[in-house]
Amino acid sequence: MQKSVKFFFVFLLLLSVSACVDNAEPREPSEPGRAEISGTLPVLYIETENHEPIVSKEKYLNATYRLDAMGIEDVSSIGTESEPLQMQIRGRGHSSWRGNKKPYKIKLEKKTAILGLEKNKHWALLKPTENTVAGLKLGKIMGMAWTPSFRPVEVVLNGDYIGLYFLTETIRIDENRVNIYEQQDLETDPALIKGGWLVEVDNYLDECQITIPENNRWNLTIRYHSPEDLSEAQLEWLTNEFKAINAAIYSSDKTSTGWEKYIDVESMARFFILQEVMDNPDGFHGSFYLHKDLTDNSRADAS
Repeated sequence: MQKSVKFFFVFLLLLSVSACVDNAEPREPSEPGRAEISGTLPVLYIETENHEPIVSKEKYLNATYRLDAMGIEDVSSIGTESEPLQMQIRGRGHSSWRGNKKPYKIKLEKKTAILGLEKNKHWALLKPTENTVAGLKLGKIMGMAWTPSFRPVEVVLNGDYIGLYFLTETIRIDENRVNIYEQQDLETDPALIKGGWLVEVDNYLDECQITIPENNRWNLTIRYHSPEDLSEAQLEWLTNEFKAINAAIYSSDKTSTGWEKYIDVESMARFFILQEVMDNPDGFHGSFYLHKDLTDNSRADAS
């Protein structure tokens, strides 16, 4: 696809969501530490315990939060200044964490519907970019199995205004997210091991990973998100499954369709088109999620 066509398609997508953020770019604080808001979007106030700075992507900090709807239609305020609600917060991302505008992972004390999104404990606060908007909207338009929803929100952290963010659903197994059977940690029953997986093809070394040779030049790294704690039987099944997928894809018989018994073809085609349109350099080897349900003839599906 020519770059001019890609640009035009993404431009049309951006037009479809421009109403979400029109005139919403908030002002920078006029004084250090002073929170100023635009008044055009809901505001999320977060206070970490003892105003401890968020410096880790692994360790959650205890915190409180409240959401001021700012009179926005169809948005409800949550908590109050005198009675905020409990939550936890940590950093997230890889290269994005090294930027000036930090992304965050938040975990609420209980499942809550925020900004009109479905109830859940787990959310992310992401830097708003054109690619984020276009990619997520395109995923929904193309009918992917599940695509995260997001809402624009201004954020005040420990009294400091930190600007405009997208409150975004995180990828996880849940009735309101990736709605599949959830396999239990340390499962040993062979009948229950073959489904209920949520994994990520990643290009960063981390915990909870398996690595197999993709070819004679590089390895394939798979991070398992659910289940999180694997039995020997689960570890063996997951390793063998991806070895079989990889062998089928790299078959010397170029007419072979053996890989189709492992991978949902239509889902992969949609995902491939999405990566091409977005010109995503990490497509298929970084932060690429797959899930597999526990049903007859279930195959790996893109998330």
